[in-house]
Amino acid sequence: MTDQAKDGEPAGYKRPPKSGQFKKGQSGNPGGRPKRNGPIDIDFDQHLDEVFDVKIDGREKKMSAKEIELRRVLMKAMDKNKPDFKSIAYLLDLFEKYDCISRPVQSSGGVLTMPTNQYPMRMCLLIAERYGAPETWTKAQIAWGRKQYEATKTDRERLEESVGVFN
Repeated sequence: MTDQAKDGEPAGYKRPPKSGQFKKGQSGNPGGRPKRNGPIDIDFDQHLDEVFDVKIDGREKKMSAKEIELRRVLMKAMDKNKPDFKSIAYLLDLFEKYDCISRPVQSSGGVLTMPTNQYPMRMCLLIAERYGAPETWTKAQIAWGRKQYEATKTDRERLEESVGVFN
């Protein structure tokens, strides 16, 4: 039981009709394999700055994706039942990176006893402001203070220094 194609050739199992066969000189896959795309370039900053409508305590508020993510990490870190320590470490790294951690305020009152009278007062204040009490000053710190003082010296201070008076 063989079927006959329109052109008279036998058609059937392993014998497709001539009309369904590939033409001579023509590829069997004229479109070819689809071309692969390379790595996708994504501008993350643009996506992180995108603004979304968010409901907080029943009120709608507009927030960027950065804010939303930071709030989620903060909520995980502050969870009373099970705080996430990775989130806490991440937040501390962010706070340190962006200098959000408050430093102890140095007291502005009291008496500052200078090691000797050979240093100008403003130079001593520069060093004390940066390095603390004079008892802990090293030679390198005093040299730093001298350099800062010399770079910012006023005409009056130059005159006082030439006369030998230190204020």
